[in-house]
Amino acid sequence: MAETTQLSTLPEIEFLGSEEEQRLAQRVFALLRATARFYPLNAPIRVPLAVLAEHFSTVDPAVSSAEWEERLQKAIAANAHVFALEIEEGKVFVATTRAGKPPLPPEALIDTAHQLPRRFMEPPPEAVAPVRRPPVAEPVPAVSEQEHPPVEEVEVVEQPRLQVVEDISMLSDEELAAAIRATLGSTPEVVGFGDLWAPAELVPRLSRGDVRRIREYIVERGEPLTDAELLEVVLGVRPTAPDFALQQLALDARLASEDDFEFVGVPGGHAWTVREVNPVLAPKRRPADIGQDYRFLLEELQGITPGSEAVVDHVLTFYEHYHGVLPYNALLASVLPPRVYPSQTRALLRFEAPQTHETFYVELRYPTANRGGFLFGFEHFFAANLVAGALITIERSEQPGHFIIDYLPISRQERRLLALDEKQRKYIFKPTTYFCAVQDSMLLTEQRFPRFAGQEPLDERTRRSYERVLEITFERVGENVGTAESPRYMATLDDLVAGVNVERPLSADKIRQLLTLGEFPQFEADPDVADLYYFTPHR
Repeated sequence: MAETTQLSTLPEIEFLGSEEEQRLAQRVFALLRATARFYPLNAPIRVPLAVLAEHFSTVDPAVSSAEWEERLQKAIAANAHVFALEIEEGKVFVATTRAGKPPLPPEALIDTAHQLPRRFMEPPPEAVAPVRRPPVAEPVPAVSEQEHPPVEEVEVVEQPRLQVVEDISMLSDEELAAAIRATLGSTPEVVGFGDLWAPAELVPRLSRGDVRRIREYIVERGEPLTDAELLEVVLGVRPTAPDFALQQLALDARLASEDDFEFVGVPGGHAWTVREVNPVLAPKRRPADIGQDYRFLLEELQGITPGSEAVVDHVLTFYEHYHGVLPYNALLASVLPPRVYPSQTRALLRFEAPQTHETFYVELRYPTANRGGFLFGFEHFFAANLVAGALITIERSEQPGHFIIDYLPISRQERRLLALDEKQRKYIFKPTTYFCAVQDSMLLTEQRFPRFAGQEPLDERTRRSYERVLEITFERVGENVGTAESPRYMATLDDLVAGVNVERPLSADKIRQLLTLGEFPQFEADPDVADLYYFTPHR
């Protein structure tokens, strides 16, 4: 089998000899392996013994190079299962491999199994049919809801998987960058944050007093602050200083190790906040539940490059307008910033609305393994200026983390639009005046959907079921083309999208998929008219 390069920490190796010889052998192996980090696993790593002795005499001048050579030879001899001493042109070399074994002789590394003479002379091996074991299902005891209250779902952070490659030249730029980042991140001698890396001995150290003054300044300002501002104002480091980038790395790496600080920045604009400073008000619905509502978006984010577009347009749904949120879907993700590091969960962005002369913070929650991403913090802006169905534009500015939200103003319009009476917990239609352009297919008027009046919002269990939400929406917005005893509801895709997004977010593509894949036989598509669907209730 071809040799492979593992992008992970190699297993521990047991060193022999006295305690001092074990420590010295461990240090030698770490040095040799560091010089050949991307070597194949069994490729020889050779360093002259004199070079190693000179290195250790530089680290510990109290011991001469000659004495270090003697100590090294003893430690290497005691660990012959790891090292080998080789003599070439009168020089002594210390040799090992990344696997922690002495290197094989050159002839043993020749791959004779794939040479032409052997391939043509030997018959091919018989293929062995794989045996697939049947899956074993673990029994799950049935527990009634009355016995145990619902437990809040724990958010799962996807861990990076072990990646094995035969040739790093076959990796894409993104994969190679991730491999280098993982390797540097596991190297104690290197300090890094985001895409900034430097040897640890070159990175300045922040004192506890520096950290305390940074915290006090963030609390005093009451908003997240960039590392550049913290350096200049709190620590007195000017952006023109020749070591400003090192100072930024020192600050970011130190604050990342402090439990009281949280990184909420974006590429090109590293920003920090503390627990008690959060300029974004919590939404009406718990963020964890909103993330569950948007879980279906995880399917459409494959291959999307965040920050690849400058401007996008979006049509507000009732759910988004009521909760003051926007989805992290394929469209909006293309204008929003990517994560600074893979495990980043949120970022705080500044949105500017030129038409209303206001600027406000919005929180971006990045997708996780089991929750979709979304933005929240628009509740006041949406309620004061827009209605469900409004057309908005989001534009990325040149300043990292800064965006412009805009809408098309029109003359005064008055309609009876759907609203939720929070005291009665019922949907009502009330006179509404608005001055923004809308998409008529998403405008929830009394004339179009009169059966919503007096309806109660769906309970949480029902909202979780795509099937039940679609069935109830057919009854609310569809036309009964059957009889009172045997109803059969007909509805267009536009009506279903507008109606479903009153209760929970679902895209038009997802609704079309649910109606046409055959998983739910009560739904069927019209064979002659595009995006016209029927629902026949179970009898």
